Amino acid sequence: MQENDSLEIDFDGVKFKNPFWVGSGPTSGTADKIIQALKAGWGGVVIKTVGDSIVRKGVRPMYAAMRDQNKDLVVFENIELITEDNLETWDRYIRTVYHEIPDAPIIFSIMGSADISEWAKLARWSEDRGANLIELNFGCPHGEPEKRSGAYISQHPDLVYEYTKEVVQSVGVPVIAKLSPNVTEITEIAKNAERAGAKAVSAINTVSCLMGVDIEREMLFPPVFGYTTYGGLSGPGVKPIGLKAVSSIYNNTKLTISGIGGISNWTNAVEYIMCGATSVQVVTDTIMHGFNQIKEWTSSMADYLKRHNYDSLDDIRGKLAGKIKEYSYLENLISERDSIDDELRKIREV
Repeated sequence: MQENDSLEIDFDGVKFKNPFWVGSGPTSGTADKIIQALKAGWGGVVIKTVGDSIVRKGVRPMYAAMRDQNKDLVVFENIELITEDNLETWDRYIRTVYHEIPDAPIIFSIMGSADISEWAKLARWSEDRGANLIELNFGCPHGEPEKRSGAYISQHPDLVYEYTKEVVQSVGVPVIAKLSPNVTEITEIAKNAERAGAKAVSAINTVSCLMGVDIEREMLFPPVFGYTTYGGLSGPGVKPIGLKAVSSIYNNTKLTISGIGGISNWTNAVEYIMCGATSVQVVTDTIMHGFNQIKEWTSSMADYLKRHNYDSLDDIRGKLAGKIKEYSYLENLISERDSIDDELRKIREV
């Protein structure tokens, strides 16, 4: 076995050379970017979400960042929506990718309108173009909720069930439901996707936010001719939210999980895998640093497995998820420990 063979994953029957995927976003929005990422060594790429009736014009600026006193990134906001390119353009992109990399491990991300048949149409379009996996974008926090799509679907368990079932019955490849954290209980949403036939979920999409205010200039961020809109929060600061979602879904369903949220180094990825993820998706770090960090990430992760005598990522998947308990369980542990301490004290006094 070669060193990096230990990083190979099976995601619902689809093989990837490592668990690191470039997530759906600006760094997966053209053929050139997809090719660049795959040649750099990323295990897979989730293409920027495509639509049919939904094609939204981008605005500038679309990003804002919060940094600590050392200028390190804390959180990142984007107000970007799905691709600006129509399906005909994406036809060309996909052909270009497969011409350059015939076995390109790409995952198709789709988002339809409130018309459920549009989701099925997009899924069939994806399958016809070689999709091995299809991700349903039910989580975009700021795109189309006013039109009963995006996060609107993820916030309604019955709609997650209906839209997922429609797509699952329309195609023969595994379907991934990408879920929003902007809900009361994400695990219940995941269960509805599972009941509808989804084999996997991606968790989490970005967290709905308003980045901040420049009080001297009385300006909101990011400013678009003096205005802004609510955006999606990502970056290191959202990792705890992502870990909670992944571990809870892992503990309460049989779904395969692609973990997302705040992954900025290989150790973050190990955290997600130990909490139940099979793959991890990265967007913000690729915006900030490009694609070449993957070489160090895969090398360090393989070395970690070797140092700890693990043969593969299967050996650590979900390893710590079972140690997450209700508060009452921790209370009982403390009570038991106190009782033992009391008994030991009495013995010593005798």
